[in-house]
Amino acid sequence: MKHPSFDYVLAGLLLSAALVLPIFFHVLGLGSAFMPMFYPLAVAGFLVSPPLAMIVGVSAPLLSALLTGMPPFYPPIAFIMMAEGLLFTALPQPLKKILPLGDWPALLVVLVLDRILLLALVQAMARCMELPPRLLGWAAVVRGLPGLALMLVVLPLIIPPLRARKERIARRHDQE
Repeated sequence: MKHPSFDYVLAGLLLSAALVLPIFFHVLGLGSAFMPMFYPLAVAGFLVSPPLAMIVGVSAPLLSALLTGMPPFYPPIAFIMMAEGLLFTALPQPLKKILPLGDWPALLVVLVLDRILLLALVQAMARCMELPPRLLGWAAVVRGLPGLALMLVVLPLIIPPLRARKERIARRHDQE
């Protein structure tokens, strides 16, 4: 049975993590390479109801930009990350329903689509700003490769236990 109130709590926790993790990573100089905001967003995409997850995906970069100045609004990195956040949170569950994919293959598809989206958006931004689109687009794609590799290792390890925990809480709630 679905428990929307639990999804709200989980969404709030993941949104908070998406705001706090980048601060720690940036302090260590690991921010953009390891894409810390996207770990909680991907978890939201797998575990929270899609509409609520998508709100988290769009809100996290926006709130972070407003509260910390990172990602910046100019150049429009915050808007690019909002689009990426939407992709990270909107696709995992529908992918798993449409195609019989496990968590790891679904995550891989999301990450590949994210890189394609990032490349297109950065190239479009670069053209508008009269900067070299190919160079900036591919630099953005390559810069995140360490984060993608880490996501492919870490997220499949944490999503199943979190999903099981969520289901246990839901079952316990049903019994009460």
